[in-house]
Amino acid sequence: MASVSVPSSSWALLAVGVGAASTAAILVRYASDAEPLALSFWRCAGAAVGLAPFAIRRLVAMGAPTRLPAFSGLFLAFHFATWITSLRLTTVAASSLLVTTTPIFVALAAWLLWRERLPSRAWAGIGAAVVGVALVGGGGLGGSSLLGNSLALAGGAAAAGYAMTGRSARLVMGTLEYAVIAYAAAAAALLVACLATDAALWGYDAATWAAVAGLVAGPQLLGHTLINFALRDIDVVSVSISIMAEPVIATVLALLLLKEAPPPLVVPGGLLLLAGIYVVLTSQAAERT
Repeated sequence: MASVSVPSSSWALLAVGVGAASTAAILVRYASDAEPLALSFWRCAGAAVGLAPFAIRRLVAMGAPTRLPAFSGLFLAFHFATWITSLRLTTVAASSLLVTTTPIFVALAAWLLWRERLPSRAWAGIGAAVVGVALVGGGGLGGSSLLGNSLALAGGAAAAGYAMTGRSARLVMGTLEYAVIAYAAAAAALLVACLATDAALWGYDAATWAAVAGLVAGPQLLGHTLINFALRDIDVVSVSISIMAEPVIATVLALLLLKEAPPPLVVPGGLLLLAGIYVVLTSQAAERT
């Protein structure tokens, strides 16, 4: 867990980063004139363009390999495509909670693929999270909610793939250089998907363009960048636990700005899900020490 020697400025960066990232679901809702695939494309393309000036010189000098970060970008593309689509079909609360299941998928993948041992507390946490997912996902089965909840869960799984491949890629290059390649690869994949499905890439109203710009500048560039900076001083488990605040903040923002209250079962299910994730994260950290 976090050391007492961590500078207060790093915690401040983390808090601002998590807060900025928490606005993503609201901005997606505001960008109502753009289709989910197009919105996913602009988010990744804008981030790649925004970060490229700070990374391109080092990338050229390093001659860094691009295959692994580009592959990671495909997971990122699927993550955004599924999660952003889910926000058109289910509540902000349910979608934001279900997409935070990434640590559960990472733990299970490590156990299945690399035979990493999971302590008994981790299995208890996974069990609690599964029950929480069932409550959140089943909290609004009417209409398109089931599909939306399933897509949000798929987004959490895709984010796990992005995290695991990214971990390997960052062993041979910096975080910034990795991010530019991954974002560019994700944007390229999403552009192909947009062209294949005739998703309009422009012609939006002013409110949608403003939301698109906010999505790139806030959650993507400011949010993710500050969280990555915080990781220089704060251990990954503490950062992961802090990120669990995102669905809580998003739910409150949806209630205040969209007048959207979570379905009844989503609240207890969400608490159980977050508790399960917390147990998994802390038990794995204890196992490594």
